[in-house]
Amino acid sequence: MAGTVSRTMPTPEAVRNMVAGSGATGTLYAGKVMMFIPFNATSTGTANMSWINPENGTVLAKPMWAWRTAGTGTFIAGVSSDGTGSGNNIITAGTLAAGVVTRATTGSALLGTAGEAGGYFLIGPGGTGTNNSIVTQVSDTITSTAVGGMVVEYFKIVP
Repeated sequence: MAGTVSRTMPTPEAVRNMVAGSGATGTLYAGKVMMFIPFNATSTGTANMSWINPENGTVLAKPMWAWRTAGTGTFIAGVSSDGTGSGNNIITAGTLAAGVVTRATTGSALLGTAGEAGGYFLIGPGGTGTNNSIVTQVSDTITSTAVGGMVVEYFKIVP
């Protein structure tokens, strides 16, 4: 550790002291952010659940779907633009079974707009209109019994 950390230090000073080495450089960003987007049980339209990158820079985002109560249909999810459409490059036939659904880790995938590594996707900055969102379309009835939604965890990586 670069210095002694005490509970009385202000947060920025404590974090600075935890960076290895005295000559560490780079940009320190806030830690992981998690957001929950609830499922709309009365809509089978595209972008039933939609998350648009709220940051002004590119983020590394990992979407997951958590269902407390099961439904009868399936869902697709993908990277999209401006929170619209019905992309399916993340999940092509997810089930509405109670539990957590996430994309399987491929381990060797190239990180990119349409690629993924470990379930993470590069999502462009909000307001750009290009590959800046994750959308989910559900094919259940408009009176679905499913309860839950999409969880997105992300890290800001590019200013």
